[in-house]
Amino acid sequence: MTGTFILSLDCEGKWGVADHLDAGNHATLTDARLRDAYRAILDVLDRYAIPATFAFVGVFAEPAERLRPLLPMLEEMDGDAGGYLAPALADMREGTQQGWHGDWAVEMVQSARSDHEIGLHGVTHVPWGDVGARFVEAERALLGQLTNPTRDARTFIYPRNKVGHVDQLSAMGIEGYRAAKHHSSRVASLLSEFALHEKPDQPCDRHGDQCVIPAGRFLNFKAGLRRFVPTAVTVRRGANMLDRAARNGGIVHYWLHPENLAAAPDTIDALEGIVRHAAKLRDNGKCEIMTQLDYVGRQIAA
Repeated sequence: MTGTFILSLDCEGKWGVADHLDAGNHATLTDARLRDAYRAILDVLDRYAIPATFAFVGVFAEPAERLRPLLPMLEEMDGDAGGYLAPALADMREGTQQGWHGDWAVEMVQSARSDHEIGLHGVTHVPWGDVGARFVEAERALLGQLTNPTRDARTFIYPRNKVGHVDQLSAMGIEGYRAAKHHSSRVASLLSEFALHEKPDQPCDRHGDQCVIPAGRFLNFKAGLRRFVPTAVTVRRGANMLDRAARNGGIVHYWLHPENLAAAPDTIDALEGIVRHAAKLRDNGKCEIMTQLDYVGRQIAA
């Protein structure tokens, strides 16, 4: 019996917090700090030969000079987005101008030694669960105007894990998406970090023509109350699940935002501990390490 390990990353720069920008976001989500975060993650993944899915917000992956002509289109879309995009457009034009353009991150991922997947984390990061069909159609049109690799993505991660408009994914070339767990309170979420004997996930039923990738678990990051969760506990929790999957089968899927490391660089220690254990099991023939697209391909072939 072998287990399966998947690592996915929600790559969003400042687009992930565009609707609630504050001084803290401006201070931590600078281009320099984001570069350091992505470099740290890629160094760890290369060290253990771990392929991962880097799902980029489409507009974040676009070079600044190519996104600039599309800003009027984003302004028009904002009426159907509840004002989500307005702060982003203002900061790009008149504010810090930091954290909005991550084409360099795409290049880093593509030039890494490990063979990573480029997925799509929404086109603008406006949650599809909060908008109507007209906005989703506008995002599809915007994606067609982009020049970066997200336009060819085949797996999707919903912004803020708000699943919606699944029927629109196939028209974008998407074959599978990451599921979302039921919402829990912050206290319950924090306490779950100490649940050392959780079971791995099992395959999900398809949703129409889409393969559903198990939702997995958010990697604890060292910010707020979460900084009091010992790294050793986070690593042990992941290692126990991986060991159980190796014995009995199952899927261990972790996800995080590279942006979390810009705010809390020590988070890298937990990530390294978990991927080190996954690599050890892989080298012993007890664990397959997959990207989201690898998983989708296996499910389709089954």
